[in-house]
Amino acid sequence: MKVLLVDDEPEILEILKEFLVLKKHTVTTASNGKQALDLVLADNDFDIAFSDIKMPEMDGLTFFEKVRGKNFNLPVVLISGQGDLESSIDALKLGALDFILKPICLKTLEEAIQKIDTALAAELEPVGAQQLVVDLQLTLSCESQLQHIRKIISYFNKQTEHICAKFGMDGHKVAICLQECLTNAIIHGNFAVDSDLKEKDWTAFDSLIKKREDAPNYRNKKVTILFQHTPKLMRFTVTDEGNGFDPADLPDPANPESWLKLSGRGILFIRSYMDEVRWNDCGNVIAMTKYLA
Repeated sequence: MKVLLVDDEPEILEILKEFLVLKKHTVTTASNGKQALDLVLADNDFDIAFSDIKMPEMDGLTFFEKVRGKNFNLPVVLISGQGDLESSIDALKLGALDFILKPICLKTLEEAIQKIDTALAAELEPVGAQQLVVDLQLTLSCESQLQHIRKIISYFNKQTEHICAKFGMDGHKVAICLQECLTNAIIHGNFAVDSDLKEKDWTAFDSLIKKREDAPNYRNKKVTILFQHTPKLMRFTVTDEGNGFDPADLPDPANPESWLKLSGRGILFIRSYMDEVRWNDCGNVIAMTKYLA
């Protein structure tokens, strides 16, 4: 992917660039928002931009607003200190893809890249013109394998791209919301991997996921996606076969402190973008809805 890194601290730029280059990404750097904006205006071919908030000449929030004002379809992830947390959440509501807190965890950076890469997956293939479907329901069910998520996102991108275009919705964010639902359904639902483990030991968290993905009694549990499109709404309902949880324990996206934890950010993202998010009583079914104006 083509990545734009924006930060006024050369040491941070070098660390992030080295990490992303090792991951086989093409990286361009800028030392402030003005320089970054000039790069975007000269060649709007970046797949994603990571921008620090506090910088001289032009800060990251202004850079994001300028990009958004030009109607460029460039996903922007802000790099925020805890003092800028509320501004970052406001930017998220205005269209920023996400934000990463300092000190930067490289794993978090990689996760953000993977999310947008998955969201862009369908765009790598030619898509024919689609007529608007007035009333549609599609159901897809599969075993619990994380490798299936990209294929599922690609499939539903084709179903929703014309809806997003017609109603001015951000297709990348719709795709990422679905990706978060599927990831949670597999990892926390069917694999029963506790999200608290991610806070304590990320390596142990990843290791347990791989172990359970190879175990038939976990892998064979199904994830089911119901897609509904009517003249009034677009809805995804994702069901897993896990034991569920108490939805009342979920963090509040309006509370800035909720965004400080590594775990639970996916649900916060979903609740901040979707118009309505509901769970069944035991928590193994989530329905997320965008209403069509």
